[in-house]
Amino acid sequence: MPINGVALSSVAAGSILLWSGVKGWNVTRTVGQIISGQTPKGSDENRLITPDATSGNATGFTSSGVANYALQFQGHAYFFGGAPGTNGQNPWDCSSFVNWVYSKTGHAIPGYGPGQYDGSVHGPPTGLWLGWMKHISQNEAQPGDVVVSATHMGIVIGPNQMVSALNSKLGTKITPINGYFSGPIFYGRGK
Repeated sequence: MPINGVALSSVAAGSILLWSGVKGWNVTRTVGQIISGQTPKGSDENRLITPDATSGNATGFTSSGVANYALQFQGHAYFFGGAPGTNGQNPWDCSSFVNWVYSKTGHAIPGYGPGQYDGSVHGPPTGLWLGWMKHISQNEAQPGDVVVSATHMGIVIGPNQMVSALNSKLGTKITPINGYFSGPIFYGRGK
């Protein structure tokens, strides 16, 4: 089946608008950088939600503690758009899983202060994490960091390994990072 040029252009333009909006970047500058062959760059500083300085990390979990906490949910049920519930027992999807783990280990997540997300709603989707987290290189990634693509996210547990909520058949489990994602992969740390 031939690719429709108008449809492809519409998808590309929509992707640029979405990406610029998530990142809080100027669309014109982003388009100019893409046209000139540069990787789009912008300032995230005005879009960051930082933890309340007085509450800090409520449970004292380290980044490896985040990974260890996430690992206990292997086998947990998956449901697209699912909210964990206030007890964490309901099926979740990839982003509500990360929201739950980060919040329950005393960390902020997009739109919520440290430990404030209670699981009663889905919470921030994958795309919001892309614009919110502090981006790091793959080489800097440590257990407890977040790995995100346009359509999936998980928690790094070791070199090329993550735990994530995959789908209704597999649930929450460990997989390799490389080879699972399609498209660009971003690594980051919560605030």
